[in-house]
Amino acid sequence: MTLTSQITTPGLVIGTIAGLFAGGLALVSGMPSSWAAVTAVTLGLPLVVLGAGCSLLRARGVLRSGAFAPVALYWLLAFPIARLFQEVGTRLVLNEQFALPPDLLAFLAFQALVSVGFAIGFVWVQERMWRSG
Repeated sequence: MTLTSQITTPGLVIGTIAGLFAGGLALVSGMPSSWAAVTAVTLGLPLVVLGAGCSLLRARGVLRSGAFAPVALYWLLAFPIARLFQEVGTRLVLNEQFALPPDLLAFLAFQALVSVGFAIGFVWVQERMWRSG
């Protein structure tokens, strides 16, 4: 395992679990299994990439360990991007049409609010499961 893969592993794992969790929630809420699978992939993939990026930035000291604000700012931008990818990707795969959410600014603003919770979880899991910072 290379140093880069060791550094990015926490973000990769957290992104994967978040995508699978979203797919599971879709199933529990009564959505068809195809919808749940698309949800898991279209949210999981960007969270894997962005989570690995966050882990890499933390390891390089760009986003300081022990400080929540820099990671929260990262996810303030990154999480809405991941959710937008999921929204557009899901519509594209299941409805075969490219469409943005009806009120894009409200959608992005809400996702930015939710991002704080994701950032808290990301930092908590990374710092407790991987002491790499």
